[in-house]
Amino acid sequence: MAGLVTGFASPHVLLVEDDADTREVLKLILESDGMIVTPAQDGLDGLERLEQIHDRDPLMPCAIVLDYMMPRFGGAQFRARQLKNPHTADVPVILVSAVSDLEERAKPLHPFAVLQKPIDPDELTAVVRQASETYLSGREHD
Repeated sequence: MAGLVTGFASPHVLLVEDDADTREVLKLILESDGMIVTPAQDGLDGLERLEQIHDRDPLMPCAIVLDYMMPRFGGAQFRARQLKNPHTADVPVILVSAVSDLEERAKPLHPFAVLQKPIDPDELTAVVRQASETYLSGREHD
């Protein structure tokens, strides 16, 4: 049980966001809360990084912060591909976007949470920690 608590102290988060400034701000928010963050610039980059992280440690990442609207390969495409991979399908996704009907668009993607931009830093860190804890608790029983 002690190892589990330590795992919660520094969750590894995959951050998939196409806007460089937003990506950097979200990364700083998460890192300032003690999280390890791997940034990705779009859905394709995110899928590649997801595989790299998971290959190094099957329990990681603990959560994915995913922008919904991205050029080239968006959040919905990323999530559809993630859900098809049995090794990473259960990694919880926190979907973020400025689109007004995000809640409705998000339903078929089964996210852990949906956050509207601009994102409240305290809400973001709380939701990511909750997602990480839920994920690691479930994995403990596998």
